[in-house]
Amino acid sequence: MAGYTIPGIVVLFFWVVVVILAIILLAFIVHWAGGGALNLRLGHFFLNVGFS
Repeated sequence: MAGYTIPGIVVLFFWVVVVILAIILLAFIVHWAGGGALNLRLGHFFLNVGFS
């Protein structure tokens, strides 16, 4: 294995897959827990997000 390096595009693809799987897992956990709601107020800015 001496002198062998993994191409950067392979490493990038691996991390993209890991991030996508992490997002899917987080979404599944939130869905299983019953969903959630985000109510954010910053001055005159209001953000209301609900998901299940």
